[in-house]
Amino acid sequence: MNIDMNLAAGVSSAANLEPEDRETVFELMNLWRKKRPRNLLREKYYLGHVRVKDLGIAMPKSLARKIDPRIDWPKKAVHALADRSVFDGFTTDDDATTDELREICAANCMEALYRKNLICELKHCCGFWTVSEGDGGMPVISAYPATAAVALWDDSLKAIRAGLVVAESKAVAGSAVTRKPTLIEVYTKDAVIVLRSMDGNWEAEYREHSMGRPLMEPMPYGATLERPFGSSRITRSVMSITDDAIRQRARMEVAAESSTLPQMWLLGTDKRITNKENKYDASMGAINEVTKDSDGDSPSIWQSAQLQMAPLSEYFRNLACQMSSVTNVPVSFFGVSNDNPSSSDAIAASLEPLVIDAKNLNRDNGNALRNVAYMALAVKHGTDYETERDAGRNVNPRFMSPAYPSVVSQSDAVLKQVQAIPKLANSDVMLEMLDFTDEQMQRIESDNKKAQASAAVMSLLAPKEDDGGDTEQPA
Repeated sequence: MNIDMNLAAGVSSAANLEPEDRETVFELMNLWRKKRPRNLLREKYYLGHVRVKDLGIAMPKSLARKIDPRIDWPKKAVHALADRSVFDGFTTDDDATTDELREICAANCMEALYRKNLICELKHCCGFWTVSEGDGGMPVISAYPATAAVALWDDSLKAIRAGLVVAESKAVAGSAVTRKPTLIEVYTKDAVIVLRSMDGNWEAEYREHSMGRPLMEPMPYGATLERPFGSSRITRSVMSITDDAIRQRARMEVAAESSTLPQMWLLGTDKRITNKENKYDASMGAINEVTKDSDGDSPSIWQSAQLQMAPLSEYFRNLACQMSSVTNVPVSFFGVSNDNPSSSDAIAASLEPLVIDAKNLNRDNGNALRNVAYMALAVKHGTDYETERDAGRNVNPRFMSPAYPSVVSQSDAVLKQVQAIPKLANSDVMLEMLDFTDEQMQRIESDNKKAQASAAVMSLLAPKEDDGGDTEQPA
């Protein structure tokens, strides 16, 4: 912690850094230092790197150190929702703007980049977008997780006041996991401050811009007035249930090993005769002979009933149900299935809470993507954010349907809507409702134009029909 505090003080006192920016840089670095441990903890739960937390009751310490069960429920909670938020480009009222955004998305692989940032958003509570100018004036859109980025919120503007990104870092000598920042970018309203570590000393370089806002946009999950940067899918409840599930899996492993051996008890012995007083030796076959005592009496042997796994499995099922209620993910996603197969209606009902979460997620993330699109257009046109926002092009991100409806049901719904409102047949909205991708819609439009052009040519080349009028015969 002292090292991090020294790092914040060192970065905020960088050479060439303006005095009015020192406090902002220190505040950002200090906030990043405070949030990073909790974000790294959630990363451990997501990756399944959490070890069993033994209570010291049901398992001997020797076995607790050997058994290493893992649970991927936090990762499943993240991906179950992320899989239902599929970004598919932008739609606008202007064909030229639509083509520009398609070019920008293709150059930055936005569909794939969105999914990566989405997973980070759901893991940590927030993902961050940045926009910069690349070669040839093409906007460069980048994404950063909360482990490498942080921002300050302005309640009056309902937007960020400044942001920070740890762009580069290097490993600390003698440590395999600790890394030290070497390049930091701070985003303010009128500049990007590039902070570099030069032989232990920090130097600042200003890159001014005319965007009128920081070239950074947060993408929070479940943002509220009290928590503008949202909250993680891996909540404290998820982590607690995961700990219980890992511990239960360890108990089940021990019970599975023990249930294969007879539970033998010796009655009437005058002293402990187990090997090295280890109470587990009897069940492990370490006792092969029992002799008489000094009075000539031999101990009696009693065998208990075999251990049943059903109660342990039932408790594990209860934990999966608790995880399902916390995350809105169907319990079957956690490896717990019912004996009887569920009907299609029951499956749809179980997925409804998750679909609602995905729709809310798409709406919130759409606002962030729209701002990123306006900034990207401003970089390409050499204008500012407000100019592009107020141009009236109606820029909107497009997402695939999170419900994954069947083609038959969706086609039937579209047909009925077109019959009720005929003008919908001439709108691309119907193609979007059928979940055609942007690439497929472009091909459909291109093929339609080719067919129309071919029909026009054929009509010109076709012989004209006789109109039935009188024609003058030569003399």
